[in-house]
Amino acid sequence: MATRSEKVERKRAASKLRVVKHREKVYSNPELLEEYRRKERERGIAWKRAPDRVGGALKNLADRLVAYGTDIPDAEALLHNLSKQSSVKLFKLTEEKVETYRELVPPSLKTVQGTLKVHQLVSTDPGKIKVREVSCFCRPACDCYSPKEFILKENAASEEKAEESIEVGQWVLVEYDGDLYPGTVTQIVEDQFEVDTMNCAGENRFFYPSIGFPGDKVWYFRDNIRDMIPEPMPATSSARHFSVAAEIWAKWRRGEERR
Repeated sequence: MATRSEKVERKRAASKLRVVKHREKVYSNPELLEEYRRKERERGIAWKRAPDRVGGALKNLADRLVAYGTDIPDAEALLHNLSKQSSVKLFKLTEEKVETYRELVPPSLKTVQGTLKVHQLVSTDPGKIKVREVSCFCRPACDCYSPKEFILKENAASEEKAEESIEVGQWVLVEYDGDLYPGTVTQIVEDQFEVDTMNCAGENRFFYPSIGFPGDKVWYFRDNIRDMIPEPMPATSSARHFSVAAEIWAKWRRGEERR
C-alpha cells in the first residue's frame, strides 16, 4: 500500500506530465499556438506576469508581518524584515546610487518616455532596446503586447581607449553591475563587443561553467571594458579556479572602490 508521500509524488508527476503534453500539443501546432497567444494577450492586462507576481508576493508578505505585530516604520525596517522572510534578493536604492546610475545612462536612453509604466526592457541586438508595459517571457524578443523599439546612439569612447584595438578572441576585463569579470570577446559590431565571461567564485576567483547559458554572453560598450588582459592563470593546484593577474586586478579594483 502506497504511503501518503508516495501518493503526493505520483500526483505531482502526473501533473507535470499533463503540462508537458499540453505544451507539446500547443507548440507543435501553429494554429493552436497563435490562438493560445491571442487569448493570452486578451487577458494580459489582468493576468500579471512573473515580475508583477514577485512584487505582489512581497506586498502580501509585508501585510502579514504587520498583521502579526511586526512594526515597519520605514524602508530600512521593511528591507530588514522582508530579507529575513523571503528568498528574493533585495537591496536599498539610495539617492547616491540613483545619481550614479543616472550618470551612466546614455543620452539616447533618456529619451524613452513613460519609464514609470515600463515593466520590461529587452535587448537582443547591439544598440537596440524594446520596452513594454506588460512583461512577456514566451520567447526572446517576442512582439507580444506591442513593444516600443528605441535605437541608442553610439557611445563615444575616450581617446585613450579608442587607440587600443580589441579583436575577437582577446581576453578582457569588463565591468558589469559594479563588479569585474574576465572574459573573451566573441563578436564585435561597430563600437560594441559581445564578451563570454567566466563565473565568479570570490575575490579574484573565477571558473568556467560546466554548462553554458545564453546569458553568459553580454554586449558591452567600449567604456565598460576596463582593460585587455592575459588569460587568467590557475589559482589552485586543481586548476578549478582562475585569477586575473594581481597587478591588473589591484589596479582596477582600487579604482572601483574609489568610485
